[in-house]
Amino acid sequence: MANVHIENNELLLEASLEDIETIVKEALKNIDQYKEEISVIYDKMPKFEYKYFCFYAYSTYRLLEKALNFSCDEVGHFRLIAPEEFYYAFFGVISTLYHEHCAK
Repeated sequence: MANVHIENNELLLEASLEDIETIVKEALKNIDQYKEEISVIYDKMPKFEYKYFCFYAYSTYRLLEKALNFSCDEVGHFRLIAPEEFYYAFFGVISTLYHEHCAK
């Protein structure tokens, strides 16, 4: 499970590849709730070379918050720290979810 802690008034979310499964399960369980978020991530994330994507700037953090059991309420933002592979795997999941549930 992801490690979450606050350091210097910044919420740090340390995720690993194992967390991808948890994210997928949450997305599929509540797909209608996350469709817009998935669409935005699918559209914007490649433009930021995947690993530099700012979830909070595009209000695309709710899926991660719920799946990884954290809240940005205290500091208003978070920084994702993960291996490079995580970002590409995450985008692969988002791409699949987008094409199966969001694309029209």
